Amino acid sequence: MRRQWLAALAIVIGASPFAFAQRSGAAAAAKSSTLAKCAADLGNGAKTRRHFCDVVIAKTPGGSVSMTIPRHTGAATLRFDLHNRFSPASGAAAGDLFAQHVAVVAVVRSTGAIVDRAAVTGEFRAPGDAFDQITGVKGVAPGAGSSVVVTIPAGVTAIGIVGVRLESTTLSGRQVFDTPGRPVAMISNLRVEYVPAK
Repeated sequence: MRRQWLAALAIVIGASPFAFAQRSGAAAAAKSSTLAKCAADLGNGAKTRRHFCDVVIAKTPGGSVSMTIPRHTGAATLRFDLHNRFSPASGAAAGDLFAQHVAVVAVVRSTGAIVDRAAVTGEFRAPGDAFDQITGVKGVAPGAGSSVVVTIPAGVTAIGIVGVRLESTTLSGRQVFDTPGRPVAMISNLRVEYVPAK
């Protein structure tokens, strides 16, 4: 009788991890959305085919880049690449192209309340420093991208990326821009990852 009881206990113990694994595997898989609205849409890169938008200084997402997060549960994860926005003068000599930018942006709720901030720093000295050339757009070019990852709190259904300020250093000197409507950077590879609500 005791042997039968021990055998039954061994079966239960052995089965428990398998049952737990089944329950864990049944958890909802995360999904990704790339749907966004850009107040200043630039188009696609000729080399990378990425879609680029300007990040504009604004109080709310509608003035820059906005996203709606589909119905979900728990926190979501926002990912994007942030690029300095350079404006090399056409026909300028290589030595006259120098520019160093520090751009600060904020991830905000639909109300404008800040969730997090991000910054990108880069230099432009020659045409080869451009990350890409945007098809049909002249006079501006994205610098190398900086990957940004932001956790969006549970319950937030709409977010945006807005410009905060731009520090620009050229051969002419240093300038700081923080007035609304000013583009400070570019964004690409934008997506939000979430677990769909049941």
